[in-house]
Amino acid sequence: MPSPSNPLALARYELKRFRGPLPRLALVFILLIPLLYGCIYLAGNWDPYGRLDNVPVAVVNHDVPTTVNDEEVHAGQDFVDSLHRTGTFDFIDTDSDDAQQGLEEGRYYLVISVPETFSTDLVSGQGDDPTRAQIMLQRNDANGFVIGTITNSAQTSIAKAIDETAVSSYFEAVFANLAKIREGLVDASDGAAQLDAGLKDAHEGSKQLRSGAADARAGADKLATGAEKLASGAANAADGSGQLVDGLGQLDDGAARLADGSRQVADGTQQLADTLDPVLTVAAERLPEAQQRLTAAADATADLTAIAADGTGTVATTSASISSEVDALLAAHPELADDPAFTRIQTHTTNLAEATGTIADRAGTIAGAVADADEAIRNTGDLSTKATEAKTKIDALNDGAQQVASGAADLSEGTGDALSGATTLDKGLGELSSGAAELSTGAGTLATGLHTLSDGTVTLDDGIAQLSEGATQLSAGLADGVKQIPVLTEDQEAEAVHVLSAPVDVSMEVDNPAHVYGRGLAPMFFSIALWVLGISAFFIIRPITGRMLAARGSDLRIGVTAWAPLGFISVVASWLMLAAAWIGLGLDPVHPWLMILLVTVVALAFSAVAHLMRTWLGFVATAAMLVLLIIQLTSAGGTYPPELLPPFFSAISHFVPMSYSIDAFRIAISGGLMSKFTRDLSLLLILFVSCMALLVLVVNRKRRFGVKDLHPPL
Repeated sequence: MPSPSNPLALARYELKRFRGPLPRLALVFILLIPLLYGCIYLAGNWDPYGRLDNVPVAVVNHDVPTTVNDEEVHAGQDFVDSLHRTGTFDFIDTDSDDAQQGLEEGRYYLVISVPETFSTDLVSGQGDDPTRAQIMLQRNDANGFVIGTITNSAQTSIAKAIDETAVSSYFEAVFANLAKIREGLVDASDGAAQLDAGLKDAHEGSKQLRSGAADARAGADKLATGAEKLASGAANAADGSGQLVDGLGQLDDGAARLADGSRQVADGTQQLADTLDPVLTVAAERLPEAQQRLTAAADATADLTAIAADGTGTVATTSASISSEVDALLAAHPELADDPAFTRIQTHTTNLAEATGTIADRAGTIAGAVADADEAIRNTGDLSTKATEAKTKIDALNDGAQQVASGAADLSEGTGDALSGATTLDKGLGELSSGAAELSTGAGTLATGLHTLSDGTVTLDDGIAQLSEGATQLSAGLADGVKQIPVLTEDQEAEAVHVLSAPVDVSMEVDNPAHVYGRGLAPMFFSIALWVLGISAFFIIRPITGRMLAARGSDLRIGVTAWAPLGFISVVASWLMLAAAWIGLGLDPVHPWLMILLVTVVALAFSAVAHLMRTWLGFVATAAMLVLLIIQLTSAGGTYPPELLPPFFSAISHFVPMSYSIDAFRIAISGGLMSKFTRDLSLLLILFVSCMALLVLVVNRKRRFGVKDLHPPL
């Protein structure tokens, strides 16, 4: 019996209680709980994805091959062959009935069906109605949801295989026509070269046409200008000729009248000469005496008219004075205006004054005329001589009139001929004006057309130049294209199809790889196993005894002594679990010594938590530890990162111990940042120290005995 005053002796005594086969077997069972919980599950799930080739998958191929460009395309069979080459699953070729029955019975976990139109749909992109090819995948979750999700991941590999098959079929068709394409390009290149040569000749011709059109355009402009001037001049000439015809017509009429009149004048002058010549001869003999008598009479008449003019002037003056006196009388005696007799006198005096004034004016005029006549008679000179001269002039006039009559006749005859010629000229000039107008219009149209032609030849020349340059580039490009299309052998063609159908190899570089599924799950299951050990250990271990509480020693010593058996069992059990996983499963941690240190610290920390909870809460602690375990399973990020968890579990993931134990186990097993490992290890040590400190407080409280502690209920 150990001394109650020695806590360490009491701890050893707690372990020595396990005597006999069954207690020791129970202790061994407790030690093996982490190993059983962690390693057995890991062993069963260590590398399930490495055995996917054992999963039976039915493949049903209904595809009917098709023909493209005289080449048979059997994309469905190519797809099935690619599945067998990849070997992702245990692909089994079968029919629809067996596949459906096997899926229902659980002999197949997935059915892949290739429809009849698979090949036709794959090559439909070359036509006017492209259709997407279809592959049907069918699974039965009654055979297991997890295996369903695993087979569902085959969709990616199947899609890849389909893509490779489709592209392979496409390139097979392409390479089948490659020789024909090359021959066509050779012919096209030759044709382009001939086209280039022809376009160069055409360009030279278009240059000449462009130059000639420019010259014709300039000439047409000059012709249009000259024709316009000609039309204007011809129109003016036509107008002038018309006026000339009109004038000559009038001249002809006038000449005819002149001829008639001049003949009449000639006849008259002849008669005048015949009549006047005898008279003038007699006048020349008798005029001197008559002139003397006429002069005397003229002088007498001049004197008489002068006297009459003076008398009428006096009468007019007197009459005007009388009229003025009458008017003055009326002004002085307005009442006379009503006297008819006075009114008549006034009227008569006014009329008299006007009449006498008029007579006086005319008498003065007559007097002046008579005086002028008298003076003229006096100035006539010798009338006999003048009569003789007049006879001579009349004879000369008669001779001139005869000559005028003869010339007028000739003039009338000439104007008739001129009028006939002018009429003919006017008609010709009218036709000339019409023709010149039409010529001007045609020249303008010609100039416009030649302008358009010139512009068109410029555009044509530029276009032919560009076309020639394009033909040169086309010829060179086609020649280069012919050179770039290789002539492949069948082996080279097959290799090219293989490469082009899958041109890219996608590689994944994984830092700190876990390699297998079990190594990735080990951190979570190691943490769960050590936590479960803290729950199950108290089935055979007492957290603290009354004898320990009554022993002499400090609260710290009593608390450590009470926890020591569980801590020892947890450490040993964790080492056994690690050894089994390391040796039996091939855990092979990247940091072995850190792994040993970590599993020890996690065992100490979790055992301290379990011991604190059991010492403080008693049997209720078992339920509390289970609840904490469930919470940590959902929030610690053992399977999914916190970012994928619901908000509540993601938020508490930073406050649960397993988050840091799982993270530290991952780094120790697969590698990672040592700063994170140090943080995780430090937090676990803080957890251990904190729980031990709280345990000391709980022990201190429990060492205060009361009456019920000394007399427990029966």
